[in-house]
Amino acid sequence: MIKSYLTYPALAMGFAAEASLRAVGLICSGVFDRYPDVNVILRHLGEAIPFWRWRLDNHWEKEGKRSLPAKKHPTHYFKNNFFVTTSGMSWSPALQFVSSVLGVDRILFAADYPFESMEEAVQFMDNVPISDIEREKIYHLNTEKLLALSH
Repeated sequence: MIKSYLTYPALAMGFAAEASLRAVGLICSGVFDRYPDVNVILRHLGEAIPFWRWRLDNHWEKEGKRSLPAKKHPTHYFKNNFFVTTSGMSWSPALQFVSSVLGVDRILFAADYPFESMEEAVQFMDNVPISDIEREKIYHLNTEKLLALSH
């Protein structure tokens, strides 16, 4: 599979495809039923999994619940066991969509340096049309809470 991605290395699609496949594998494996407090951080606003949520749940409902170890819809685990970062995704519609899918409390700021510009990532977050509290949550409050950091 990797050979296909090496044809277009400048598009950097291989990591996203592999990471999303591994994340869905974790979701379907039942690991979060055994360890419900485990959290996973995915880059790039969730490696396209937010976009695939309906399809994942739909196919789990049709067949997956009979054949996969996971006891709940994939959406349940994605919303409860995953955080996503803004890394490499400085585009307002994408952030707004992921926020509508996961909620702003599951989004963490990141810049994807050296592949993307730190300055562009900060400029994007400073200017994206969200509330000040949402901006503060994404910039640092969500990470502080997730990692139990104190001031």
